[in-house]
Amino acid sequence: MRTRILATLGPATSSETAIRALLDAGVDAFRLNFSHGTHAEHGASIATIRRVAGARPVAIVQDLAGPKLRLTRPVKGNPGDVVEITLPASVRPGDPVLLADGMAQLQVIDAGHARVVVGGEVAAGKGINLPSSRLDDVPALTAKDRDDLRFGVSQGVDWVALSFVRRASDLDEVRASGTPTIAKFEKAQAVEHMAAIVDAADAVMVARGDLGVEIPIERVPIVQKELIAAANRAAKPVITATQMLRSMVESPLPTRAEATDVANAVLDGTDVVMLSEETAIGRHPVEAVGVMRRILGEAEHILAPRAGAIATDVASMLAGAACEMAARVGAGAIVVPTRSGTTARRLASHRPRMPILALTPDEAVRRRLSLVWGLVACPSPRFGDAGTVFTQYADVVRATGLVPAGTPVVFTGSWPFGGPGPTNLVHVMTL
Repeated sequence: MRTRILATLGPATSSETAIRALLDAGVDAFRLNFSHGTHAEHGASIATIRRVAGARPVAIVQDLAGPKLRLTRPVKGNPGDVVEITLPASVRPGDPVLLADGMAQLQVIDAGHARVVVGGEVAAGKGINLPSSRLDDVPALTAKDRDDLRFGVSQGVDWVALSFVRRASDLDEVRASGTPTIAKFEKAQAVEHMAAIVDAADAVMVARGDLGVEIPIERVPIVQKELIAAANRAAKPVITATQMLRSMVESPLPTRAEATDVANAVLDGTDVVMLSEETAIGRHPVEAVGVMRRILGEAEHILAPRAGAIATDVASMLAGAACEMAARVGAGAIVVPTRSGTTARRLASHRPRMPILALTPDEAVRRRLSLVWGLVACPSPRFGDAGTVFTQYADVVRATGLVPAGTPVVFTGSWPFGGPGPTNLVHVMTL
């Protein structure tokens, strides 16, 4: 499959046997949810993933809990009742308050009191959503997040996902860690600042759970499409997440609507589809991956190549030219030596029909590229000059078994080879 599958680990899949089964079923990357579990437990999962994956490039995504607001005491009341509740000082009278994903609805009186609009009984620890509040006094990272981030970096996680991003500057501290950062879109403020956040992030996630509480639910499909398109234009990976095959937590088969949801995400341009509860606590985690894989395969059959965004720089123009050239000559693959994966991501944003072979000597880069649509990240030597590239790259390509001998391939990279610099070369060769 060319669309990637990101699976969340949890109690149902914490063993080495389960992780191996998920990889065999088609998982490309694993998400570790730091809202739950201890450092010791997550460290054991990281070690197991690395051991089981071996030479296969499998990414590990550390998902930080973020500044999720939770009830400090139970709330119980009928419409019109005034209840005590601890809220940020920046809330305004009249702001709506949603508890437990909307199970109960309140209206702010002040930071310590709210009036019940839709009644019910909600236990302490359940989530609070404030869709109309600015919450400028709530930090982007909690003390727990900072501790978790230090741990994740020490363990060599490949990506860090930051929850409840509101503005581009929220990403600064995580990005300073040196680990590529995923901005999770689950706040109304994030949608308002979509362009700036996409520009600042290394990847983005459409986190539809909290997003569907923060904005009107009828807006979620539209925002999903807008965000996927924005990430595609920026040539940055985009993950579509939450409840993709939710019924498979209990059922061995998904609903027709869920299957359609997964396929439409692929057709919209998502790089990655994510399984949450389905693999973390579900009764059929391996079956969920298998069903997901079959749906992806069918959708990819009709996924058309894309023109991409209007390029304003030479590297982006050449990525588009390489994809067009590959289609015209019937290339078996597009080959790109890469240090960081930037050119490979630009190529993938065009969704070419042939595979993109990203050649890199850096194991960490290969793992990170497992969140990018359509890439086959291959270990390769460092190419120091043109002679080395054009005599040795063919061995790496042949080893994949994806390109028959005598097939043309399109090669793109930077000249002179072996040094830093933007992509400035497109070359057609026969394997």
